[in-house]
Amino acid sequence: MSTELIIFGVISIALGGGLLYAGRHLYPRLDLTRDALSTVRLLTAIIAGVLLLTGLGLVAVGLLT
Repeated sequence: MSTELIIFGVISIALGGGLLYAGRHLYPRLDLTRDALSTVRLLTAIIAGVLLLTGLGLVAVGLLT
């Protein structure tokens, strides 16, 4: 078990979840067109997805090694 990988994984998962949470509360306040807002939401979802999947992978590898 690799503690460093598990810690980095948990941090990555927390960052991804925090990004989704912050975006959900920030989006209604943005004064953007419909197309721009959908683009910002898509990019946020992609970045958060990468962080969450990377975090899950790091935790899994940390537990298996």
